[in-house]
Amino acid sequence: MTQRVKCAECDNMILPQTAADNDGLCAQCVKISPELRAEKREYERQLAEGLVFTPSPAERANSKLPPELANGQWQLQPEYYAERNFESAMDAIIAAKTESGGNVFLVTDDGGQLNLGFTDRYGVCEYQNQDTGDFRYAYTKSNLREQVPEELHVVQACPCCGVGMLWYPSRYHMPRDRAFSLLENAVSGCESPGVEWLETDDFSYTEHGRG
Repeated sequence: MTQRVKCAECDNMILPQTAADNDGLCAQCVKISPELRAEKREYERQLAEGLVFTPSPAERANSKLPPELANGQWQLQPEYYAERNFESAMDAIIAAKTESGGNVFLVTDDGGQLNLGFTDRYGVCEYQNQDTGDFRYAYTKSNLREQVPEELHVVQACPCCGVGMLWYPSRYHMPRDRAFSLLENAVSGCESPGVEWLETDDFSYTEHGRG
């Protein structure tokens, strides 16, 4: 049997001839650009060193309260709630609190979106505004600073249909009750002390239970 060797970029074991033909890469990795492979290596380094579990000083310095969270009129996301019988944003929040997992999607007339994804223990609050290009998540002193357990990992879902897309980084996760209180305060026009709204980063490398 021919002895296989490890791909230079991933854990795939490949034939020596494949490695020789592809500069040590497997058939999958050789199709990925050098730039993206470098990004992946940098992410793996940060993950191994635990850097992905806390926001950097630069992230903290760019904290900003989106204007809609201070004075916005939050409404139900019309497509997502088209066949759900809720009369108000608060009705949807109250109903969601009885569930073990799910989402709440709210919008404003100014293009703001406030998305809550939650599991049995954790929640993630994400703000988006496609018109202004502003994308942020809520960070508090109670946010996770370690790996979120796989069974409690919150998935980013499409605000229109609720279909899962990407896994949120662990540091985006806060206690579930705290996350719900942020939405309730936003809808009620109340301040949420101790919350920083940090810019979301590219978290496409985050996997279920990893990152």
